[in-house]
Amino acid sequence: MLVIICVTFFFNFSLVKIEGVSMKPTLKSNEYGLIYKRNVTYKRGDIISFSSPDTPNAEYIKRIIGLPGDRIEIIDGKLYLNGKVQKEEYIRTNKGLEKLNYSLENSSGVKTVPKGKIFVLGDNRLHSRDSREFGFIDLSKITGKWILHF
Repeated sequence: MLVIICVTFFFNFSLVKIEGVSMKPTLKSNEYGLIYKRNVTYKRGDIISFSSPDTPNAEYIKRIIGLPGDRIEIIDGKLYLNGKVQKEEYIRTNKGLEKLNYSLENSSGVKTVPKGKIFVLGDNRLHSRDSREFGFIDLSKITGKWILHF
């Protein structure tokens, strides 16, 4: 029975350790979490793990901000999704964010998130490598959905 439980856990979940500050204050460095690895439906706001698009053998943990067809801008630190300002309760400090500006169109040359891709950001916007730097994430590169941290 123990073997069945262990095998089931191994194929469905991963235990991960947070390293870095990009998801602070939601997730802090040296905390642990559980990732569900099976195919699930992803939505805006989900925290996911994915294979790094630019660093071999690395995985990142970020929050899904944009889905295919979404238009994304950051104006004076405020996130706009499809032209509407978003309430981001997981960002608990605004210090320095008022200087942050970003446009999907100016950065990538496209107006919306392409089909089969997502746009991710770290919760610590001033200290995060995310889609603003490395671009869209292919849905096939998602390795799991964050379900618990401790």
